[in-house]
Amino acid sequence: MTAEAFKRQLEALSADYRRDLPKKLALIESLWLELAHGAAQPSRITDLLRELHSISGSAKTLGVAGVSEAAATAESFLEPFSKRGKLPNAAQQAEFVRLLDALKRAGS
Repeated sequence: MTAEAFKRQLEALSADYRRDLPKKLALIESLWLELAHGAAQPSRITDLLRELHSISGSAKTLGVAGVSEAAATAESFLEPFSKRGKLPNAAQQAEFVRLLDALKRAGS
């Protein structure tokens, strides 16, 4: 594969990723809302972390560095709570919502 062909393929993958990003962000928000409103067990926080981690890695690779950084920040914030198997308290939840808002802005 030539360098030019590789570049075109990477650009196409990046475009596909950007097109699908709103769905991924909606899933993250949905998982969070289920947790925050008690509709899911605190153990499901690992599912949310997995989604954040996935976006953190893939976004950077596909040229959306701001999304990657915002997802990594949200992941880092939430990770200690996952290890304890507990949800953040109200003030911490507000901070996490702020981090999710930053992630959504980076993805738009």
